[in-house]
This record gives sequence, C-alpha cells and structure tokens, in this order.
Amino acid sequence: MTSLATLIYYPRSIGLLANGIFAGLGVTLNCVGVPAIMASRDPLPSFIKTYNNASKIAISSILVGTAANAVCYYSTKRTKYLFVAVLTFFSAPFTVFFIAPVNKELFALENWVKTMIVTRYQDF
Repeated sequence: MTSLATLIYYPRSIGLLANGIFAGLGVTLNCVGVPAIMASRDPLPSFIKTYNNASKIAISSILVGTAANAVCYYSTKRTKYLFVAVLTFFSAPFTVFFIAPVNKELFALENWVKTMIVTRYQDF
C-alpha cells in the first residue's frame, strides 16, 4: 500500500517544475529579453523571434502545470492544488484576451514592413 505523499510525489514535482519554468521564463523575458529587444536597431523582428520561441515553452508549461496540479487535487481533494491548477490555467485565457491583440498588431506591422520592402525592390 502506498501513502498519499508517495502517490502525489511525481505530479506535485512535475507541477512545481512546470510552474517554475513558466515563472523563470517570465522573469528572463522581462529582465533580459525585453531590454535586449529594445536596444536593438530593429526591435520588431527580434520581438517576433523571441515571442515565437517563448510561446511554445509557455504554453507547454501552462498545460503541464495545470494537469499535474489537477491530478494532485484529484488525489488529495486539497483545495491548495485546485487553486494552483486554476491560477496556472488562468495564464492562458489572460494571454488570449489581453496580450494576443497587441501581438497581432505587431505581427501585422511586421508583415506590412516585409510587403513594403518587397514592393520597393520590385519597383527597381
């Protein structure tokens, strides 16, 4: 017979790791990525490259962290795991509703710039 602590050891550890990766990604982007992007001569391509790379890590860590903490809640019925699972999951809708519109504008601006460059070279 296994104890409850043994039963949730792996999901709890995975959830902690996933949330730590997500938090570390956020701190790294704010403290390292954004200042480097702002210091570049053309920040838009730098932002898009950084966003495309970081979004895969962020989405993965949100999904893994939510699932692992949900398993812990299901196994223990302790509300602290439910709160962590909900708060971890909440990062995804927050990004969709508040961050994605700004990112879409930046992506549209990048596409416009590329179109203008191609059009300008075709005129010659």
